[in-house]
Formats: sequence, C-alpha cells, structure tokens
Amino acid sequence: MKAGDLVKYIGSAAMYRDRVGVITKLYGCIDERIIDSAMVHFAGLERKGRAAAGLGQTEGPLHPMGLIELKTLTSES
Repeated sequence: MKAGDLVKYIGSAAMYRDRVGVITKLYGCIDERIIDSAMVHFAGLERKGRAAAGLGQTEGPLHPMGLIELKTLTSES
C-alpha cells in the first residue's frame, strides 16, 4: 500500500463496512520503522467515527486505520 491508493474497509466496525477511501499517509503506530497503519479519507465521514474529537483521536477529515483493516483496490501490493 502507498499514499494515493484506493482502499476498501474490510474490518469489523459497522460504520466503515464496505466503505471505499483514499490513503493519504502511511505510518507506524507503535514503532515508526514498522509501517502498520494509514490515515484514510472516507468521503462523507469527515469528523465522524475515528475522525471525531475525543478518545485520543484528532478531529478532522482523516481516519486512522490499521493496514489489516484495509484491502487495496488500485495497487499491485
């Protein structure tokens, strides 16, 4: 996966189920050297769900996601 890839959410959270979004940034959640997470933009879900203020999340248009929750639709990886 890489920034700009179109991805589908395949995790268990009902709010995101079958949603398609765009990866804006990859990062390591625990260790910055091990890429295991992504910031994803889901159109129509700005400031909702994981992008809502509170519970340690940053309010905005991007949703923090584990790579295990995403399936790439536009990349060979």
